[in-house]
Amino acid sequence: MEIIIQSAQRVKEKLYLMSLLIFFAIPLPSLAAPSYTVSPLIIDLKVEARDIITKQITITNTGSEPVTVFPSVNNISITDGGRIQTFLSPAMSDRSASLASWIEISRAGIDIKIGESKTVSIVFRINPDPVPGVYHAFVGFGNGRNRDEAEAQIVRGDAPGSVATVSLVKKTTKFLKLSRFVIDRFVTSSENQAAVYKINNPSQETLVPKGEIIVYDTHGVEVASIPVNPDNISINPGENHEFATVVPTESLFGKYKAFLDVEYGDTQHASIQDTTFFYVIPFNRFLPYIGILFCLIAVGAFFVHKKYYGIDTHDDGSDFVHVHVRETVSEPKHHDIDLKQT
Repeated sequence: MEIIIQSAQRVKEKLYLMSLLIFFAIPLPSLAAPSYTVSPLIIDLKVEARDIITKQITITNTGSEPVTVFPSVNNISITDGGRIQTFLSPAMSDRSASLASWIEISRAGIDIKIGESKTVSIVFRINPDPVPGVYHAFVGFGNGRNRDEAEAQIVRGDAPGSVATVSLVKKTTKFLKLSRFVIDRFVTSSENQAAVYKINNPSQETLVPKGEIIVYDTHGVEVASIPVNPDNISINPGENHEFATVVPTESLFGKYKAFLDVEYGDTQHASIQDTTFFYVIPFNRFLPYIGILFCLIAVGAFFVHKKYYGIDTHDDGSDFVHVHVRETVSEPKHHDIDLKQT
């Protein structure tokens, strides 16, 4: 009986050893790490205060198993070579100078199946009073059982993501004011400085006004144009400058309207406008006709005066005045002397 029991134990030991050999001989499936990509790698923006810009980020599962990723946004500093140097703590970031605080993205976990791609929206909502400068942030997508594991993976630099670079330039005020625009009431000569306009620059930047003065006739038809500031004179901040220019008179005669349109600015154009009326009477062209008219008037006046008011002079020095006697009798009320016979 004892022999039978010992043989049974030996059989069990052999079976146990054979099972161990079989277990270690069979290769176990490898536990591959999740694999996924994020695009675009770089988001580069030029913004101003209060801008709202929306971009899209795509995550693609390139691995052999489903993956769950958690978005996270961190301010970063970048080396001259474009590599991430450090992750900045939120406590070190001022909201007026923190790109991470200007970025809005859903913090919920994103489940991505094998070979699937999902797109998430990222909104850049710029602070109303930001500090000018260049800012960087890393929008990372770590994976793990929970958000804490994913964020730790991002901070270690083991998770893919997009680097956002935002350039914020200080917005300066650019505007000009038109304080005066007049044209002589009557323009009589081609050699004139009849159009005068005065421009003030109360802004913080030197500006060069450009534009034109358009001349219309009484029917609203454009008949001439005059360039504004043809010498490209710059007006410094706080300065005034008065311009005077020639109003054309060639082939013009009568009443006209002048429309002033001044433009300024480089990237964003603005304008100031004004209107005035004037008359063109070119005396140099009509002077001969005016002289002939005056001569005709003088000759006519001479003959009329000679006929009705002339005085004859005789050789003895006496003068005869021509008296015209009315043949009819005037009314008594006009008589100075009573000529009625008694």
